[in-house]
Formats: sequence, C-alpha cells, structure tokens
Amino acid sequence: MEKTTKKIKLSRIEEILLTMYDLSVGTKNNLRFEDIVVSLFKKYPQDFHLRGYSEYPDSESVEKAIYSNLKRYGLINYGNKNFSLTNKGIITAKQLRKNIQGKKLRLEIRLPRYAEDEISRIKSSDAFVNLFLIGKKNEILDTDFYDYLGVTVRTGKSDFLGRLKTIGDAIKEISKVKNDILYEKLAEYHKFILNKFQDIIEYKSKN
Repeated sequence: MEKTTKKIKLSRIEEILLTMYDLSVGTKNNLRFEDIVVSLFKKYPQDFHLRGYSEYPDSESVEKAIYSNLKRYGLINYGNKNFSLTNKGIITAKQLRKNIQGKKLRLEIRLPRYAEDEISRIKSSDAFVNLFLIGKKNEILDTDFYDYLGVTVRTGKSDFLGRLKTIGDAIKEISKVKNDILYEKLAEYHKFILNKFQDIIEYKSKN
C-alpha cells in the first residue's frame, strides 16, 4: 500500500524565516530587504502578493512580519538597511527545514481584499442562501440581481459596468481555489444570475 505524503501549510513567518535561511545559505550574512521581498514573492506568490494586484509583491506586509515577529523573538538582526539571521534564527530555521523534509507543502490561495469583501457579502445574501442553494432559482428576481452587484436600478452605466467587472473579477479569483464546494456554488450562482438577467445587462450597457 502506497504511503500518503502528509501535506502541511507553513505560516507566513515560517516562510520568511526559511527564505532568509536559504538566501544566506544558513549563515549570518547580511540580506537586503528588497532581495527578501522578491524571493518571497517568487517562492510563495499566493501569500506575498499585493492585495488586489497578484502580479506585484507586498513589501509592506513583509516588513510588518519581520519587525512584529522575527525581530521581536530574536530571530534576526537589523542594521544599515540590512537584515541577518541570529544564531537563534539559524537554529530555528534549520530545525524547521528538518521537520518539513519529505513533506508536501499545501498551498492556500490568498484572495485579494476586494474579492474577500465581495464574496463575504454575496455568500450571505438572501437570494443565494434561501433561494439558489435550495433550488428555488425561479424565485430570484431582478431586485436580487441588483443586490448581487451592489447597485440599484438607478445606477448609471459606467458605475454599473464597473460593479459588473468587479464581481466578475472576484469570481475569477475564487475559481483558482480547487475543491471548495462553496466557491463552486458561488461560481454557478454568478453564471446563473448573469444569464437570467442578460437583458438588463444589455440594456445598461447601451444606456
């Protein structure tokens, strides 16, 4: 019987520590902050991208994590705009590397902040919970469609189309997450509601 390899998820702090350990080759060599940020983004883009802009690294969150955690617990030194691991940092990173050896890392998609907000709003909406999920699709009205987009019947063309794109982009983000039943249902809901109210979309797009 084939042995199943356990999948683990590293915390952001562990990812930073291991990245610094690798960059310094397990020594106290000085590291530039920019090099740390770039390396983290290349290795763990799902955890270190700028919210709303998955193609860019988030240097601010890295800086906060370094000062609030790594420096606080004596794992790094800082001086002259350079960072380096302390003896404690090297030992901790080495032990962590040993602990995860042979294990597969479980990657978790980090949704952009705007997508988190939109999905949180939609998944708790009355039409999604009390109509769509229980098979009462025919009872979903145009008012539910406007509520889905976060607009009103009087919303102008540009704002309407802007909201339509924002919701569409949020759905694209959750579509990157595999094997999540709720996200799959939300994607189905998006497709359904856009198809059902295509006439409103076409009208708003022209006026």
